[in-house]
Formats: sequence, structure tokens, C-alpha cells
Amino acid sequence: MSEKKNFPGKLPPQTPAVICANCGAVALKPTSVCKPQGHGTKKDWCGTKSIKNPSFCRNNVHTNRYQCATCGQVAIDGELLCASEPLVRK
Repeated sequence: MSEKKNFPGKLPPQTPAVICANCGAVALKPTSVCKPQGHGTKKDWCGTKSIKNPSFCRNNVHTNRYQCATCGQVAIDGELLCASEPLVRK
């Protein structure tokens, strides 16, 4: 059973995020993703339903991931999600 991890300082919805072109995960810093595709905000990401299954880093570099228990989106930084829980590789 996965355990929800609530981060102490939840970030505001307008927090900038970087999107990875390879896997679609978001992160707070461009160096946390393999191939930065663009920028968005937390509110652009968390709360929108994911249309594909969550994935891990294709380059096997940034493998610690979190998934939102509410919408299913994936982030490298759990603070970008409203109800984050560790993403487990199946």
C-alpha cells in the first residue's frame, strides 16, 4: 500500500514548473528533468486528469517520482502535487 506524503510547505498554484519532453513529468528545476520542454505552473499540471499512464525516466536518471492520488499526474518534486504519494515501478 502506498503512503501519501504531505509536504510541509505546500506550494501556491502559481509556482513555476518545468515539463520533461521525454516522460511528461514536472519538476521545480530544469536540471531535474532530462529534456526540458517548456514551463508551466502547478495549477496547469496538478488537477488536470492524466490521459496516459505515469512513466519513469527513459534515461533512468530521475527515477524518484511522485504521483497525485487525486488526478494521477506525475512529478519529480512532490510539492507540485496536491496529494502526492511515491510512484512505484511495477
